[in-house]
Amino acid sequence: MSNKIDRDVVHHLERLARIDLSPDEVEMITEQLGRIVGFVEKLQAANVEGIEPTSAMSHEATEHVRDDVVTSSLDRAVVLGQAPDATQEYFRVPRVIGKADE
Repeated sequence: MSNKIDRDVVHHLERLARIDLSPDEVEMITEQLGRIVGFVEKLQAANVEGIEPTSAMSHEATEHVRDDVVTSSLDRAVVLGQAPDATQEYFRVPRVIGKADE
């Protein structure tokens, strides 16, 4: 099953990401995403039957990870006081879901 990456897909992603791409960037990203999807399809088609997982994919690879240690967090009032727009409890951000231009 081949996933076709074309200019329409890239323009859709451009709109979702709320970015503006030049025509050259659209062409470049279309080509790059097409190569990435093609590579992933090759990986998915690889026969790995009977191949043992490497240590990086097992629990043995995490034996060197440090223990979680609880530490104090940042003071809420100080952090919110540094924000460009905040209430006493939350950061305020511009609305991006459900905008009228969609």
